[in-house]
Amino acid sequence: MKPTFDKVVVLALAAPMLILAVLLVRTSSKGGGGVDAQFWVERRASARIEARLTYPEADRYRPRVSSGGCPVPVEPIPLKELARLEVAGDWAGIAAAYGLQGEWNQSLSFLERMPSAPDRDSDLAAVYLARGSHEQALRLLDRVLASRPRHPQALWNRALVLRDMGLSMKAAETFDEVAALGEPGWSREAHGLALTLREETQERARRWRAARAATLALMDDPKAPLPLQEARQSPGIVRQHFYDVVRAAPSKERVLALLPLAQELDRTQGGSAMGDYVRRVAARDFARREPLAKGYADVLRHRGSAPDALLETARASGEDDLFVGLALQDKAALLRYLPELMARGPRQQDSWFSLYLEREQARKETADGEWWKAEQRLFNALQRCREGAFSARCVDLELRLGILYADLRRLTEAEQHARIAWSWARQLQEWELELTALETLAHISRDRSDFSSALAYVQEWSARGGRINNTCYWPHVNMAHIHYLALRPQEARASLEAAAACPQAPLDLMYGATFAEMARARPDPADAQRLGHALGIARPSNPMPGDAVYARYIEGRFALDRDNAQGQALLARVIEDAERLPPTDTLARESWTLGYSSLVTDAGRTGRFSRVLELMAAQLGTDIPTKCALAVAVHNERSVAVVQGPDGAVLGDYQGERKEPFAATPSSQLVPERLRQALRGCPQVDVLAWAPVFGRTDLLAPDVPWSFRMGRAARGEAKPAGRRLVVSSVEAPALLQLPRLPAWTPSPESEATALEHLSGSEATPSHVLSSMTRATEIEIHAHGISDPVISDASLVVLSPEGNGRYALTADIVRQQKLAGSPMVFLAACSAGRLASTATNEPFSLPAAFIQAGARAVLASTVDIPDAAGRFFDGVRQRIHAGAAPAVALRDERQKWLARDARNDWTHHVLLVETSD
Repeated sequence: MKPTFDKVVVLALAAPMLILAVLLVRTSSKGGGGVDAQFWVERRASARIEARLTYPEADRYRPRVSSGGCPVPVEPIPLKELARLEVAGDWAGIAAAYGLQGEWNQSLSFLERMPSAPDRDSDLAAVYLARGSHEQALRLLDRVLASRPRHPQALWNRALVLRDMGLSMKAAETFDEVAALGEPGWSREAHGLALTLREETQERARRWRAARAATLALMDDPKAPLPLQEARQSPGIVRQHFYDVVRAAPSKERVLALLPLAQELDRTQGGSAMGDYVRRVAARDFARREPLAKGYADVLRHRGSAPDALLETARASGEDDLFVGLALQDKAALLRYLPELMARGPRQQDSWFSLYLEREQARKETADGEWWKAEQRLFNALQRCREGAFSARCVDLELRLGILYADLRRLTEAEQHARIAWSWARQLQEWELELTALETLAHISRDRSDFSSALAYVQEWSARGGRINNTCYWPHVNMAHIHYLALRPQEARASLEAAAACPQAPLDLMYGATFAEMARARPDPADAQRLGHALGIARPSNPMPGDAVYARYIEGRFALDRDNAQGQALLARVIEDAERLPPTDTLARESWTLGYSSLVTDAGRTGRFSRVLELMAAQLGTDIPTKCALAVAVHNERSVAVVQGPDGAVLGDYQGERKEPFAATPSSQLVPERLRQALRGCPQVDVLAWAPVFGRTDLLAPDVPWSFRMGRAARGEAKPAGRRLVVSSVEAPALLQLPRLPAWTPSPESEATALEHLSGSEATPSHVLSSMTRATEIEIHAHGISDPVISDASLVVLSPEGNGRYALTADIVRQQKLAGSPMVFLAACSAGRLASTATNEPFSLPAAFIQAGARAVLASTVDIPDAAGRFFDGVRQRIHAGAAPAVALRDERQKWLARDARNDWTHHVLLVETSD
């Protein structure tokens, strides 16, 4: 039977609808990127990552299930689905698929194909988080949240980063922000994580404070219960104050009542030192001891220094523990009596106490400039501590070693020790040491220009409640300084105002200096009065000559933008006053440097570019150039660059509102192309630069011969006969774990100069320094130590002396007098690096050699291969053949690059010369 016309029409209309229905069904089974929905279901089900990814199909909430600690092999991702994503150009989808699998290297390769954007940067931070690169992850996430404060995935990932860094209170706060977004699943889990992190952290604080209070209560209340449970949970803080309780005990009976607590501490930490101590004290004559014990208790109650009369009485009484305890209450007394304390220390028969004295002796050695002794002392003490019962004393020594390395600008080693201490302090529930570790890590991160981490550490310190009587001012003034360095003036100004509003704010010179700089942002007519008030508070507490010069610098810096003539006059006086003080006065030296940089950038601001050249030549102690010169200076957000072309014409560029910190500012921005072009036609270029610009090797193109200029060549002095000093085959200290370098072999061609070769155990600092004084050419093949992440001032590792000293450092070199005006070749890794913290001083080995009398120094600012010795020798031979050092460096570099493009490290070899 044939269909009627109406049925045919109906069927014809129905066919397209059926096709559309089939297409809709098929489409509904597809997930993101056109792949099957099951693909993403399987990826989420097998995911083992905590981080959140921004790709919608990858970010559906997935409760994580434990695998019992056993690694489960990851199933390969179906290539068919990946191919569909690739055809669609869906790099985010591919990156998310690999990310859910935990295959982060694959994920990274696709994320790097995408332009920077909030979602992409949040996912990239998840990669860094998985790799343990928390600082890089935090910087990316802070940038995302600065533009999108409620970005869900970035907030979640930031909380994870903070948690893994140990910043639990800030992590809890960030999880709270995620919870407030109300996302299904994610918000509930974030709320639970926040509660757990906050409670665990606060419980450690409660236990530590309870242990401290319970131990100190024994000093005033003879009926107070012995904190035996606290001694088991927090033995460090109990032991620390137990010494005080025993010293303050007025009678034999009170001392013996403490014996059970002493025995509990011995059981917990090993040995019998505490029980023996209690028995020794109980055997003393309390008719003589009681007045001293009461005096000791009074000193502790008032948290002051011991009166000299009490100290001397205790010293003569034979009550060694009381004398030592009183001396420890006053830093000045501690330094005065330290030799005697070290002599009496063994009588205490207490390794805990001996390690404390070792720490103080190391502190004195550092203050005396013998840091290598302090390093070895702390290292040895730490080894002994680790071999015994692990205790809070080990954490303290680890921290002190980190602080020493931070002061030496060896920031990688400083951070390693500080992080170990940070972990140990949490493990031992030593709350006070946790806070000290936070402070140390904040300063290290700030010095590395890692401002995101520095702020996070300071904020965590604040969220934990800080220290007694210092919960307000410290975090605010430190945040102000960090914001200032990060070129965030509005935030810096707000933090300064918060610091000033703290009860009894101890406004110091750091506050005044930051205020003087930040007054340019949102200026207020009352600023002059506020600064005067701050300096009025700071001056009486800083009576040293350098402090007065620095206070005057602050006034001059503040006045420069308001009354230019007055500001210039004040800063000129600062420079003169600082030059009258010894170079060891670091604050005066800093004032001198900042005074110059302020005047230089101000001359650029007012268009006086010839004045820039004059000021920089004066600061560098070199001749004012007449042609073919470049001068570059930076002062916070201000920078100036001036060139003098081959015809002597002067051209300048001033930038007054840089938005990125100096470390992130490319040299092409500091020296615009129009200025570089003005130097074309120069046979070579003299570069005038102070810190932080000094040491940059990309200020000019690699085909331009140029060198940094500093100092003047010695004139009218008889030079010694040609003498070449070579240092090689150094025996580095075992504690540094450095590989042995290849042996040095002399060039085959004959040398006209006499050769002295120091190697092996002879290549000690004292031998090298002695031989350098008459050398006309110095060549050092040795290891350089510096921070491989952020540029830090290097030291050259030599063979150790009998006292352990092994380092050739900038501070030691610049104290020498190099009578031979030598050409110096530093064939050591990173020997030319400038300290990242040296924003006020070109603190590096090349600068130190010039200051000591060298006529030129060649050094690398990066790690170099073993073959680099041949490169330096090639430059040396070109100079001997008559080429100017800058030309010789350029030509040898071009030769090595033409031979192998992997020799791009030659771009980072710098040259510093004196003016003729």
